[in-house]
Amino acid sequence: MNPTAGSFTINPRLQRQFAVFAVSFPGLEALDSIYKQIFEQHMSLNKFLPGCQKIGENVIKAALAVHTKVSTTFLPTAVKFHYIFNLRDLSNIFQGVLFSSPDVFKSPVQICRLYMHEATRVYSDKMTEENDIQVCGEIIKEICGKTFEDVNQEELFSEPIKFCHFAKGVGEPKYDQIAGWDQINNILVEALDSYNDVNAAMQLVLFEDAMSHILRINRILEMPRGNALLVGVGGSGKQSLSRLAAFISGLDVFQVQLRKGYSIADLKLDVGSQYIKAGVKNQPVMFLMTDAQVPQEEFLVLINDLLASGEIPGLFADDELEEIINGVRNEVKATGMEDSRENCWKFFIDRVRRTLKVVLCFSPVGTTLRVRARKFPALVNCTSIDWFHEWPEDALRSVSLRFLNEIEEVPAELKISVSDFMSYVHVSVNNKSSEYRDNDRRHNYTTPKSFLEQIKLYEGLLKTKRLELLAKMERLENGLQKLQSTAAQVDDLKAKLASQEVELKQKNEDADKLIEKVGIETAKVTKEKEFADGEEQKVAVIAYEVGIKQADCERDLVAAEPALLAAQDRVLSDFRKKK
Repeated sequence: MNPTAGSFTINPRLQRQFAVFAVSFPGLEALDSIYKQIFEQHMSLNKFLPGCQKIGENVIKAALAVHTKVSTTFLPTAVKFHYIFNLRDLSNIFQGVLFSSPDVFKSPVQICRLYMHEATRVYSDKMTEENDIQVCGEIIKEICGKTFEDVNQEELFSEPIKFCHFAKGVGEPKYDQIAGWDQINNILVEALDSYNDVNAAMQLVLFEDAMSHILRINRILEMPRGNALLVGVGGSGKQSLSRLAAFISGLDVFQVQLRKGYSIADLKLDVGSQYIKAGVKNQPVMFLMTDAQVPQEEFLVLINDLLASGEIPGLFADDELEEIINGVRNEVKATGMEDSRENCWKFFIDRVRRTLKVVLCFSPVGTTLRVRARKFPALVNCTSIDWFHEWPEDALRSVSLRFLNEIEEVPAELKISVSDFMSYVHVSVNNKSSEYRDNDRRHNYTTPKSFLEQIKLYEGLLKTKRLELLAKMERLENGLQKLQSTAAQVDDLKAKLASQEVELKQKNEDADKLIEKVGIETAKVTKEKEFADGEEQKVAVIAYEVGIKQADCERDLVAAEPALLAAQDRVLSDFRKKK
């Protein structure tokens, strides 16, 4: 029972059934004896040089001094609930030291630097604040400087103090210090290209902070029973960096695929298949799990058992158990052990714990992580913690510059300044968020994902505005062309108008002369018309008088006609008579 977590009250009716023992932290002499024997045996069996073996005692002394100082300086609080330093931390440090080999570590200063690196990994990587990391680093440097005073101090503290299993290349797994960030960047870029050739492409920007996290995750995965708890806000790159680190270590990545109605029984089926893959088929697997893949807190009961002991109750049916035991029976015989069920099952579980690595990617936002750590202590106790902090400003610059180099719309001479401004904006928002948290006790989280979204937004707006500007420029050019063609047409029309004005002037003069001539003729015609009108009036009077006379004559004729006819008849008759 853990006295530092959970309930402190134990029902007396339960307690009376047990003999109670309080197991305290071992004393310094016991610790010195334990780790001295481990370290000296490693050195002697692997035949390290005498100088390296001689420095072992000082390494033990420095490790115990650092552990004592760190455990008393950094105490657990409600927020820093995982600041509990015990034998697991010392064992993790020396587990990393045991990665050393005599063909790589040939001088005492290399052994000292290796210890400093392992101590930094175990203590500093779980720190939640930059100030804590700085204080922890100063503690390690101060104690190591005093303890290793016989070695060259300049060489001892020269940066970078980073070790990894692929310092000479991915295909050469030897734990060695990296020569520099440029060399490790080339190796990781090559590994990323190889990963993208066979998996869904990841667009990673390998700046210094990201490379450091890959080294840390890879170190954890290479450890026996190495499980990792990666803590960081969403978008920090936990999953992507874990996948790349697993690829470098030759691990297959498995993630549960949530679906509607996904239950604990489904999780057991998935975990059981990975158990068989790792324990029977001996295929290394990394089980990657995030906050989003924990729809029920009961899921973590299985993960807690997996991390703590490797045995999950009710994981396999009886027929599956028989298949597993029969599957490993020959290998158990090959080791020289009796192939009993207990030995076969123990062999299976041990291999699972060696080859099945668990990487948990959780967020520190809210109280969820703290509650889970209290309910399921193996999440913290049986994992190596790597806390993802805010991206430093140089990382922001390198990331933004990487994406800006792919944007053709940004002129080359402006890319660096735009990158600097983007990182400045993000850092200033982080600073204001810190002030807001201190003043109002409320959090505003700005994640690396929001920084990437800022770059995408900038790229989108830039392309949109560029298209709008090009459309306006094209419209302006078309308008200018229209104006130019119109101006040319106007000039032609002006020339035509000038020539036509001369003709018009001539025609106006001819028309004026013609009008003058017509005026004179019109005057003559008017006079002639007036004379004709007078004559017409006279003729009308005469015609009137003639009409009267004609009427009188017609009346006289009508009156004289009978007498004429009678006279004619008489003349005719007289003629006839004479004849």
